[in-house]
Amino acid sequence: MIKMMNDSLPISHEEFDGYNHLVSTLYRCLHTNQGFQPFFDEFKHRFRCLQGGILGLAENPVRAIYGWTYGYPEGFEQWFLNSDLVQKDEALLHFSALPPRKFDSLTGCDPNVDLLEVVNDETRVWVKAAGLGDSAGMLVSRTADLKVIFLANRHRDEGQFTPNELMQMNLLAPHIENAVGLFNKIYRSSSQNETLSMALDQISKPMIVLDEMARVVRCNSAAGAIIDAHPRLFLGGTDDPRLQSRNSGFNRQLNDAILTSIFNARTGVQDTISLFERVDDERLAMCVTPLSMIQEGESSEHGHYGALVELISFSPKTQPDLNRLQALFNCTRAEAVTAGHMMHGLSISEVAEAEKLSVHTVRGYVKNLLAKNGYRRQAELVGALVRALD
Repeated sequence: MIKMMNDSLPISHEEFDGYNHLVSTLYRCLHTNQGFQPFFDEFKHRFRCLQGGILGLAENPVRAIYGWTYGYPEGFEQWFLNSDLVQKDEALLHFSALPPRKFDSLTGCDPNVDLLEVVNDETRVWVKAAGLGDSAGMLVSRTADLKVIFLANRHRDEGQFTPNELMQMNLLAPHIENAVGLFNKIYRSSSQNETLSMALDQISKPMIVLDEMARVVRCNSAAGAIIDAHPRLFLGGTDDPRLQSRNSGFNRQLNDAILTSIFNARTGVQDTISLFERVDDERLAMCVTPLSMIQEGESSEHGHYGALVELISFSPKTQPDLNRLQALFNCTRAEAVTAGHMMHGLSISEVAEAEKLSVHTVRGYVKNLLAKNGYRRQAELVGALVRALD
């Protein structure tokens, strides 16, 4: 047995070998294009975890701005991270209040404690549905406006985490902190990102490349000119280079769209999300698209992921060219009128009000536009319409 310094619990040679293997796997993640998935796989096996991940949380208000996760149902990350539950989740609240690099268990490693009795009402429904028995985690790092949390959930059939397991996790804690920081720096200077982002400077369309942590890798000169002139949009400093808005409501929509697109890139979903920022007599359309940067000969699971933001500035007073819309989207005059309103950011109900039509009628026009042009979702259609502005 090996006695750990400043810790009363011994660790076996087998456990210490397991720890060394986890550390090696963690740092190998810095030299591959798989994010932290290889480490998650090993961690999940060793500690019998059901799900978990690494989340970056902004404060005031608490919002998830990037993350890597494992074990959750398809689509859960987007729903959870884009919801208000982030600021109510018992595990995130508990672990974000801990001293950095110190793992803890929500049940206190007590087999007599029921996790359902520990968590709050907002978390209890999910805990019960997923069959969770315990949650372990730590605060990886903290800055003035960002907390990074490591989280691991265990099914009730596996029992609670033990003090010995938390001690082994604490051995990993400083390495996890180092790896997250190093991954951020290495990823942002990766050749794939640099190749793509440098190419943006050669085109006139305003575009921005965001990496897997939702940070700006490249903003071409055309996009920079729009942002510099815009009264609300701005790019954060070198320590946190994110695309942001001074309008808190729109900033949240923008963050959600970017985060969802990054998750969609990982799962192969290529939906474009379109947002409209309105300032006086000018509008700015923003099309956020999932971005996969995969090297030749690699499978999709080895790619870099991020998001591409296209900026399209226009005046809401500009009348759409209905003939052009009819030709581009193979639609009737009435459908083209609806498309013209949608490309300016109006919702179905707003289109109905503007044209003195029923919502049912307008919805029918949108359904026809989708079917005629091969789009599955309204968001895809709006993205195509917005690009027709350009």
